[in-house]
Amino acid sequence: MSSRGCLLLILVASTLVADITVEISRPPNANAYADMQSTETGTPVSIPTVQIPESTPVSVPTLTLPQPTSTPTPTVVPRHKVKRVPKHRRPAPVKRPTAIPQQWIWAYLTSYCPASAGSMSSNGSQVFYGMLANNYYPYGTHVYLPVLGITGVVEDRIGSMALWNHFDVWSPVCYSTPTGWFRVAVRTAGS
Repeated sequence: MSSRGCLLLILVASTLVADITVEISRPPNANAYADMQSTETGTPVSIPTVQIPESTPVSVPTLTLPQPTSTPTPTVVPRHKVKRVPKHRRPAPVKRPTAIPQQWIWAYLTSYCPASAGSMSSNGSQVFYGMLANNYYPYGTHVYLPVLGITGVVEDRIGSMALWNHFDVWSPVCYSTPTGWFRVAVRTAGS
């Protein structure tokens, strides 16, 4: 920007500000600059300076923060505890035995099938795999047969001349059950 543009800018700024007085004067080194400019262009150049009087008050906006005030803490009034009664009470759980009482015995196992026994048992129920025939134990007695890996249920009777520990196992395939003496676990219907 040339010195004339600066001068024009300063003059325009000084006319816009009403409260600020502008004094134009040459500083001591401004004469050398003005002399140099006058030799190049042929006309003397004056360099104005702006001075702001120190007596002009400048207002600075301030911000005040609110100070915390102490407020009383509200006291909590204790309420009376109300005992709530459930609408539907559940019955107490029934304790179940952890181990089912059973008795291990030696039993003689044989098998029977549809060709030899038909489709109905002596108590009137339909035959099924795992149904046992025995003359000594009551209907509903469970017998665990480890040799077969099943638990059979006494639901039929054997003909005469059977031992108390003889179990006849019903099977859909004739003679598929091993025959002989094996250890079994008997759990009667009442236990």
